[in-house]
Amino acid sequence: MPAALHAQSMPAASPAPVPLASGAPAENSPPPLPSPKPAPDDPKMHKLAVQQFLAWQGGTVDRSRYSDDVNAQLSDELLDASEKAVAALGALQSTTFRGISQAKGIKVYVYRMLCEHGSIDMQFALQPDGRIALIFFT
Repeated sequence: MPAALHAQSMPAASPAPVPLASGAPAENSPPPLPSPKPAPDDPKMHKLAVQQFLAWQGGTVDRSRYSDDVNAQLSDELLDASEKAVAALGALQSTTFRGISQAKGIKVYVYRMLCEHGSIDMQFALQPDGRIALIFFT
């Protein structure tokens, strides 16, 4: 699976759509991921998920935490639009680990972010160097 950042459209009840960024043409949706399998929640991954979600909500995404591939695909305009859409969900109320999805040998951590005005799943994977190799908001 190529490293990519995908910020997919949120469910219809969400206040604003989140744009899509990927290595594929914009008209293609991100590759479907298998449903997450139950697994113990790793406290380091949980902390990273919350930190990154809050960074997206607060407009403070640190590009150094993301892979070169993600950064190459993430324009300033897309980042700004995605941050605004995630922020529209309101304050983060709770975070629930849903499990790990496996796609082409990559572990994708899946968290449900319950916010003041709705919820969204955040799915992300790390490179061996610890930088984020992909992220989805669905």
